[in-house]
Amino acid sequence: MKKNIVALVMLCSSVAALSMSAPAQAQVGQNTIGPALAIGNGQTTVGVNSKFRVSDNLSLRPFIYFPSGGTTFGSGLTYDFNLANSGSKVQITPFIGGAVFINSGAGSNTTVAFTGGADFDITDTIQLKAALDVPLSSNNSSTLVTLGAGFKF
Repeated sequence: MKKNIVALVMLCSSVAALSMSAPAQAQVGQNTIGPALAIGNGQTTVGVNSKFRVSDNLSLRPFIYFPSGGTTFGSGLTYDFNLANSGSKVQITPFIGGAVFINSGAGSNTTVAFTGGADFDITDTIQLKAALDVPLSSNNSSTLVTLGAGFKF
């Protein structure tokens, strides 16, 4: 039952993100999805990160991770700083914002976190991401470091 609820929430989040990213569709290659490693709470977990541009400087960042003893999913909303990287092959886009983490394990909880990091456009189709999520409460949450790759579309 919990897996069905998690799947339904992720589906609704994806549909909402896609509908909100429609104005940004003129910017080809600004949306991404790909694998990620999340390091925190004494373990390293795998998952999927994505980014959907809502406007020139706002991005919705849904995610799902699979730690032992449950599933963690949620979304972040970030302000992206579009830097002019003249002369560099790698485009760097720092971001800052907030995220909501929902853990569906035995001790299920919801955590709000401050998030910040950077996207690194390596090629026209590949983007790397590094982020730091700092929870605003102490309900079984710890700081999380996320490293990932995304395929642009």
